[in-house]
Amino acid sequence: MPPLIQKWNELKDEDKDLFPLLECLSSVATALQSGFLPYCEPVYQRCVTLVQKTLAQAMMYTQHPEQYEAPDKDFMIVALDLLSGLAEGLGGHVEQLVARSNIMTLLFQCMQDSMPEVRQSSFALLGDLTKACFIHVKPCIAEFMPILGTNLNPEFISVCNNATWAIGEICMQMGAEMQPYVQMVLNNLVEIINRPNTPKTLLENTAITIGRLGYVCPQEVAPMLQQFIRPWCTSLRNIRDNEEKDSAFRGICMMIGVNPGGVVQDFIFFCDAVASWVSPKDDLRDMFYKILHGFKDQVGEDNWQQFSEQFPPLLKERLAAFYGV
Repeated sequence: MPPLIQKWNELKDEDKDLFPLLECLSSVATALQSGFLPYCEPVYQRCVTLVQKTLAQAMMYTQHPEQYEAPDKDFMIVALDLLSGLAEGLGGHVEQLVARSNIMTLLFQCMQDSMPEVRQSSFALLGDLTKACFIHVKPCIAEFMPILGTNLNPEFISVCNNATWAIGEICMQMGAEMQPYVQMVLNNLVEIINRPNTPKTLLENTAITIGRLGYVCPQEVAPMLQQFIRPWCTSLRNIRDNEEKDSAFRGICMMIGVNPGGVVQDFIFFCDAVASWVSPKDDLRDMFYKILHGFKDQVGEDNWQQFSEQFPPLLKERLAAFYGV
């Protein structure tokens, strides 16, 4: 660290040699985690300053283009990315730094920047701050959610991806208080998951966020179940067991509880998605068990036999072994 910090102190805010250094420090901060604490304060402050300076310069250029130069927004982008690295690496320790700065105000401006790369980095930082110190994000949610909603536009894949991910993280922190914002984002998410040729990462992120929305607000999301259940199941059957997949599947189970009719036509896809789990937590496994047995009981033994004849052999085996159907 000492030679990196020395270089950091030598470089002026306008020096493009800052770019590789900021990128390097971002990786170091993420890897060192709390080990980066002794260095975090000056690094954090300078990133905030870089964002602030770039925004001020952009404003002056917009108002008086004949007097001022357009800013190089890369300074702001790498600074936002390093702030993301700090939030991810330091977790809750970043809270005091955020408390003593105006980063949320700056972030509000960055999220509305005309340049997609600035918005992309802003939404990544928003997601990381949501995980690290939601106490500072929560007061801004009413202002931030409409901006997130308008950026659910797959023309800009990376912007859309990060906005989608941030909404999912916000859901998990907001819980039922997410209700007023569901309609701002849900239709766009359902549209994206049904689009042909949507990149795999965006599909997976969209499915997870729809699941998380349904987890915290099942009554609001469940009526649309039939419109997304098939692509939802096919996009999440391939991802490995993790926390995001866990919360998304809990959401889908809760929505099926509210609107079981929404899954009937595509139930084979749900069975296949359930079978993709290697080791679900016990209570999630119970949710799957109840839904599978509930469906079987409702259609009756003969109809279930006919239905399960369509299953590929491996799927049939797994469901019999894990869930006794």
